[in-house]
Amino acid sequence: MTPAKVGACLWLLCFQFFVAEQFARMGWTGHYSMRRDYISDLGALRCPPGCSSLHWVMNGSFMLQGFLIFFGAVLLHRLLPRVAVILLAIAGLGVLVVGLFPEDTNARLHVQGAAANFLGGNLAIILLAKRWRNWITFAASSIGLLATLVLAFHGMGPDTGTVERLAAYPLPLILSWSGWRMLRTNP
Repeated sequence: MTPAKVGACLWLLCFQFFVAEQFARMGWTGHYSMRRDYISDLGALRCPPGCSSLHWVMNGSFMLQGFLIFFGAVLLHRLLPRVAVILLAIAGLGVLVVGLFPEDTNARLHVQGAAANFLGGNLAIILLAKRWRNWITFAASSIGLLATLVLAFHGMGPDTGTVERLAAYPLPLILSWSGWRMLRTNP
């Protein structure tokens, strides 16, 4: 198997994030709101006001996601612009930090990791969308970047969970889809 095929497989596996998120929600005490609550709340180690007994699933998913994004980009570096590879590597390391430092253990590092993931990932995908001439990918990552800025400058609100998901979801969705397409076209 070529390095590009392995990289495409790693990106395809980024879909695991969505499965892990839903699985961790099943362990939540009380009512978890995807509209109101942060994704990282599912990885919090301490209760209250709420937490998931399956926090280890969410934190493990964050760490795995970091590995998949980082090494996928490294293995696909010959097919990607250098700036996109660097930004994806930053995004991968950022989400790894999110998993290593849950929000209630080291909030500063956790937020810095999330910011690196959201900014690096959405910027990289915008660059790739332009190169691939894919307007849907461009629109999704532009919305992700705008949502990241809203989180950074607006703070918490009644729809914080929705805004965070708009910032977080484009990268794993687009990488999963891109990995699948690359495998189909036999890189």
